[in-house]
Amino acid sequence: MSKPTEFEEIEAIEGGVFIHRRRVHFGDSDAARIVYTPRFLEYAMEALEVFMADVIGYDWYTINKEHGFGTPFVKIGMEIKAPLRPGDRVDIAVLVDKVGGSSIHFRTIGKRADDVVAFETSFVCVVADQEKVKAVPMPGPMRARLEAYRAQLAEAAA
Repeated sequence: MSKPTEFEEIEAIEGGVFIHRRRVHFGDSDAARIVYTPRFLEYAMEALEVFMADVIGYDWYTINKEHGFGTPFVKIGMEIKAPLRPGDRVDIAVLVDKVGGSSIHFRTIGKRADDVVAFETSFVCVVADQEKVKAVPMPGPMRARLEAYRAQLAEAAA
């Protein structure tokens, strides 16, 4: 793999954990010259979207357009622990804490290049039928891939 350019986004599996790497852009900052608060959630959502597409094989656009279900988020939490500034690299780890009958509990951890945790988020989404606007059981292949990822994390932690 060639060395990424300064603003190139990359993905990797490090120690069993999916990592989405990105650079903080000048336009992401506010008048205080630190990342504007809502951008932390955008970074986390971006990492989740890439994780779902690349690791689980269910990107959000395709599941909505072709499979007739979606995964709306019903709960979001965030803790900002340290600032991010334009030019910083942030590695966003995606963890799957629980796979329910129709729900997925995600967590992300955003860490700067100096190994300082900048933010942590938690998300709960529900697999829902678009027409009925109602939770439905998760498709078997999707559940299997999420569970395999959780097992991979547990194995790496052991």
